[in-house]
Amino acid sequence: MTAEQHNPHLYALVAGELSGDTLGAGLMLAILRHDPEAQFIGIGGPKMIACGLHSSFKIEQLAVMGISEVLAQLVPILKIRKQITRIIRDAKPCVFVGIDAPDFNLTIERKLRAEGIPTVHYVSPSVWAWRQGRMKKIRASCDHMLSLLKFEKDFYDEQGMPCTYVGHTLANSIPLEIDENLSRERLDLMRTSVEPVTDKVLGILPGSRANVIARMLPIYTSTARIIKKQMPKICFISTVPTRELAEQVKDIWLENAPDLSLTIYVGSPHEVISSCSAVLLTSGTIALETMLLKRPFAVAYKVSALTAAICKRMLKVNIFSLPNLIAHRRVVNEFIQDQCTPEALAEEMIKLLTSDNLLMKKEFYNLHNSMRCNSDELAAQAVLKVIAEHGSRPREAAAGKRSEPVVKTEPKSLPSSEKLNFKNDIEPEMTLPTNAELIGKSSKTEPKF
Repeated sequence: MTAEQHNPHLYALVAGELSGDTLGAGLMLAILRHDPEAQFIGIGGPKMIACGLHSSFKIEQLAVMGISEVLAQLVPILKIRKQITRIIRDAKPCVFVGIDAPDFNLTIERKLRAEGIPTVHYVSPSVWAWRQGRMKKIRASCDHMLSLLKFEKDFYDEQGMPCTYVGHTLANSIPLEIDENLSRERLDLMRTSVEPVTDKVLGILPGSRANVIARMLPIYTSTARIIKKQMPKICFISTVPTRELAEQVKDIWLENAPDLSLTIYVGSPHEVISSCSAVLLTSGTIALETMLLKRPFAVAYKVSALTAAICKRMLKVNIFSLPNLIAHRRVVNEFIQDQCTPEALAEEMIKLLTSDNLLMKKEFYNLHNSMRCNSDELAAQAVLKVIAEHGSRPREAAAGKRSEPVVKTEPKSLPSSEKLNFKNDIEPEMTLPTNAELIGKSSKTEPKF
């Protein structure tokens, strides 16, 4: 397939989870500034769809982590990968960008690259940390890597792999200074919290994937009970991306801690996090967001015994969360696998809740300041450069492939700033019952909506 056979204004992107949805949306808007006729196909979440993506599947269908956990959903995931590869191949986009989800996207990239479609991978797999043998697959799959961390580019330079450091779009979009009182006003915390906010507020963020929430939240409910005994006036709040996940959190919390109150917000993670005195969170991109919002936090994570046994043999690092990786040292405490116990988490959170945490906040500020750059524009320029380079050295098409695209998308206008103001998308909260409401009741009280 030569460059002339590609649709010069059709871009294909696949994001495997909601953190990738944020990166994809920013990249799409930057591309639209360079190419107003741009159209987008692939898989994405609500932000990418709002920017004009024609998503062939729901992003939630791919949001699974852990080896044994993925195996349980392997057949439907492989089916989706096969279908989206065919859809993109037949549509002949000018480029394919796989956003994170390397085990899913690298295979798509390899097949599309063999068809003459240039490929970019956005968010480096952690090859510097484990499974370095994947470099062979990365070289065979993508023309260019976009890295979020500076040391990742150094690694790829040593490997002779084209890579551009673009930072993270959140570092540029989140202000360096955050006003806790203003955040609480925007969240209307005093009115929406199920319990009166008279003292500390602890954020409990169990994750954005159903299987992760199911594993982590029972640990957090036990942690919350220990903390509540020592700090009776504390208030617990949480946020998840969707109403479906909020229902899951509600059910698990009621099953494990019907005597404790929890206010669950749908969306608006920045307002929720910046309203907290401290945050207990599950390892992921949310750790980076919490660092950028300058809130003291601890990181927890636990996987199945099978996944842990396999990963232990492969890991080459002893820190896992993004803030610590960026700093090259332990800035926040991590509680992984056997260390992830309610007792250990409660002890750490009480320390954070009863300290001013000035040193930690200063570290967060310095890290944030060092990361600020126009990430979306840098990523878009790298993608457009790959397209231009590919046009000057076309590849041969595989024989016997169809030449007519089967997917068409209508041109979409640039979304309005109001539509894309995702930090303000506060939905009605879900609340769990107060202790007083449970007195004298033999059955659990359903959360209020």
